[in-house]
Amino acid sequence: MKVDVGVVHFTPLTQPRIAQPFKLVEKVVQNVFQFRRKFCHRGLGMLFPETQRLESTGKLLELADVDPTLRPRQLSVSHFKNLCDVYRKMCDEDPHLFAYNFREELKKNKSKFQEKDDTERYRL
Repeated sequence: MKVDVGVVHFTPLTQPRIAQPFKLVEKVVQNVFQFRRKFCHRGLGMLFPETQRLESTGKLLELADVDPTLRPRQLSVSHFKNLCDVYRKMCDEDPHLFAYNFREELKKNKSKFQEKDDTERYRL
């Protein structure tokens, strides 16, 4: 059996293409690719609490000039830069936004539903 081997050397850019904190860029990229076969607006919606999800996602996409029907793999570095820049401004306006994690909201809703279900079960 013949095996080809290669060495790859990465050199970091002196100036990143997206001039935002790494944690912010990572959060945006992870959320976009979370639903990689869906439209990008689906994953971006997870950046926002459920009560403001539709409005904030629409605002983010509009201000970043990104078509909501693009799939994650169709987004360019320029798209991600715009999304990160706009999301940063939104986080500056609402400081609690960056700390928001949709999974925590899901857990809270699930436990509330479970408590309600358990209460109804005991009444019967």
